[in-house]
Amino acid sequence: MIILSFLAGFSFCHAQNVQLSGSVSDTLNQPLPNANILAFPQQENATTAFAISSPEGLYRLNLEANIPYRVEVSYLGFARITDTLTLTRDSTAVFKMKPLSDQLGEVVIKQKLAVKVREDTITYRTDNFKTGEERKLRDVLKKLPGVVIDREGNATINGKEVTKLMVDGKDFFTGDEKLGVNNIPADAVDEVEAIDNYNEVSFLKGLSDSDKLVLNIKLKEGKKKFAFGDLEVGGGVKDRYSIHPNLFYYSPKTTINAIGDFNNIGEKSFTVSDYVNFEGGFARLSEDPSSYFNLYRDDFAQFLQQDDFIYNKNDFGAVSLSQKVSSTVSLDGYSIMSGGKLQTRTENELTYLTGQNLDEDRLTTDNNDLFFTLNKLHLRQEKTDEDLSFNVYLKTNSGDGSNNIISRSTADTTFVTTQTSPQSVNFTADLAYNKQFSYKHTTTATARYNYTRAENDRDWLFNRAVFSGVIPFQQEGDAYNLIQNTASTNQNFSLDIKHYWVLHRFHHIYPHVGINISHQDYSSRDEQLLEDGTVNNFALSGFNNNVTFKLNDNFVGFQYKAKAGKVIFKPGLFYHYYTWSLDQMQQREVGEGKATLLPEFLMEWEINGSEKLRINYNRESQFGDASQLANRLRLTSFNALFAGNSTLENQLSQRVSLYYSKFSLYRGIFLNARLSYRYQEKSIRNTTSLEGIDQINTLFYSDLPENSYGASGSFAKKIRDYRFTIESKINLSDYSRLVNDDLIDYTSLNYGYTLKVETSYDNWPNLEVGLRHDFSDFESDSFTSKFTRISPYGYLDYDFWKDFILKADYTFTYYENKTQHQLNRFQEAGASLYYNKESSAWGFEVKVKNLFDTRYRNSNSFTQFLISDQR
Repeated sequence: MIILSFLAGFSFCHAQNVQLSGSVSDTLNQPLPNANILAFPQQENATTAFAISSPEGLYRLNLEANIPYRVEVSYLGFARITDTLTLTRDSTAVFKMKPLSDQLGEVVIKQKLAVKVREDTITYRTDNFKTGEERKLRDVLKKLPGVVIDREGNATINGKEVTKLMVDGKDFFTGDEKLGVNNIPADAVDEVEAIDNYNEVSFLKGLSDSDKLVLNIKLKEGKKKFAFGDLEVGGGVKDRYSIHPNLFYYSPKTTINAIGDFNNIGEKSFTVSDYVNFEGGFARLSEDPSSYFNLYRDDFAQFLQQDDFIYNKNDFGAVSLSQKVSSTVSLDGYSIMSGGKLQTRTENELTYLTGQNLDEDRLTTDNNDLFFTLNKLHLRQEKTDEDLSFNVYLKTNSGDGSNNIISRSTADTTFVTTQTSPQSVNFTADLAYNKQFSYKHTTTATARYNYTRAENDRDWLFNRAVFSGVIPFQQEGDAYNLIQNTASTNQNFSLDIKHYWVLHRFHHIYPHVGINISHQDYSSRDEQLLEDGTVNNFALSGFNNNVTFKLNDNFVGFQYKAKAGKVIFKPGLFYHYYTWSLDQMQQREVGEGKATLLPEFLMEWEINGSEKLRINYNRESQFGDASQLANRLRLTSFNALFAGNSTLENQLSQRVSLYYSKFSLYRGIFLNARLSYRYQEKSIRNTTSLEGIDQINTLFYSDLPENSYGASGSFAKKIRDYRFTIESKINLSDYSRLVNDDLIDYTSLNYGYTLKVETSYDNWPNLEVGLRHDFSDFESDSFTSKFTRISPYGYLDYDFWKDFILKADYTFTYYENKTQHQLNRFQEAGASLYYNKESSAWGFEVKVKNLFDTRYRNSNSFTQFLISDQR
């Protein structure tokens, strides 16, 4: 009620606003879309208003009553219109623009539009939108029409997510926009380009499909050769500290960027989403879904995505270099280093959904150190009809961790201490050559080599002999010490050649051929360390793996691309022939070959410049890795054993999706909707044997039916200084799993919605208030689990007295396990006050986190046989 009253008060404050609307056309009454209409106030403390005409030539401006404005209307190739007016009520104005004379070329060069829309590119001149208090690029972007920046720095333009950030045409570090949005100073920015359907190789545009939306920041002329930066240093109670230096140097030939962040307040400059983007991002999901989701489970991601902690220290440093070697050759590279310490504590109440419905209470504490580096070197020669690039990537990581578990159930009480030492190195080199022989013929060829080595040593100490019927422990007192080593080495080579043949302006055919060669070695060793230093090896009890997996994938196919009016059709068909072999303990287990046909289809309908429809279909094939094929046992947790299956083959699935988008700056409407369906023909699935809380998992090759349905959408409407947004999503899956040799059918339903309203005042506090509501339903033949989560929230951002900025956030979470009638409630809040006197290099800020001293956060989760209530 307080927030609603606050918004109502704002509405009253702005009751004196009036609206100027109308149309822009030429002298023949033809509408002029994307014309710029600006209203400059002729007195202080009022802000400039801006609009872009719609495809029908319509516009709408919100002005303050009783204030004189100078209105300018501009459009490329037409004479600028200037008028002066003062409004006391809503009014209309029709502007008719005259074509320029035969001096058109000279005048066009000099014209500077606030927003220029041309094919796939929108260009914003930022000086027309700045009001003077902007500190970083994010503050500028927030004021551009159609651009939305969330609190982390992720950008969307007209409802579409930005996939890469560039500065003066060069990638900013990894291309992830958050680093640039949160660090580039506002006064260095001249123009912002939003480039849709971006392709790095210019002559491939129109041939190679791309759905990328790139943000290119153009620096001011006076900033073409300069250095800038800032240093933020903070200290707080309980020995808290934060040090955040930034340094940037730009010149026509050389660019150097350096960013650092050292803190123990839990803020991560490099997040798990940044890591996934570095590894290929969302594009990797369509190419290899299993490897995409595996990224979130590896050692890097587990550390990066941990938001709940007792103590968290982060050390982050990044430097990038871009050098123009000659007019056609450029060299780019970056190095990112991040390390940290993380201490966590988790309490779980677990219910095992077997016939006994056994309960377990588990307390887990972790203390982890992790250090990793991400490095890239990119050498490129770019000519009008030829493009050659060489890339080298290197990723390393090392760490040490300790884990303590106390598990209490009706069957046993278990104390476990685990020490882990993971380390890995990943090296990739690729060479890409693109050649345009003529308008009709263009060829691309890419060769890639990848080498990955990962190893992990684990040392478990138990108070009892776990899995006593399976693991042959020798009794030596009250403690049992199990040591384990796992190691994997993967080498992959691929060669991919594609030819673009333009049969006709609206008919293309793209032959495609390639080969992928993979060689994987995987080993695991589990044994008991005895008090005299000798070991009790478990090999005779079915443990220890030594696997070599070789896979060749030879493929040939084509794609046909045709255009009819505003519709593009692109069917394709690929023939893959796989040969593979598997050796376990130097004995041949499997050697096979098989063929697979993979059809695909794409249809894109550009209804108009602001409305699109896309339909996509693919049949996909993926093999598992050597660890899934290693068919002997290994310990994965104090209560879990795992064994792979040497007879696994490739997974097959079919996926179809429909995407629709529409936006109208004139009406302030942004709409996006997506439907998807996936059918799993052949899959690699778990089968679980449960005894008490102990589980033995293995894999099997399945043709059990499995369907996944998804729908999501967002609708935003801007009315004067308010933006109203509705977002929704729903995911439904039905599938079967084997638990204790019983085939059980499951249905999983997750859905939710978000309602929010945001203000965009220039001289008043800005609020974002919203409500997130999520539901989770999980059902089988024998049980049902239902959860709901409600989270109202609010963000405040207020610039006042010219030199002060107040920010605050609040979230209340209500979580209910409807099946077990459990309720969880907690609050999270923070605030900051920043002071920076205009024209001063110094700024001062006071910040507080966790205002309500919330000690823990609750959540719930479920699997096929387990419900977890976690704190």
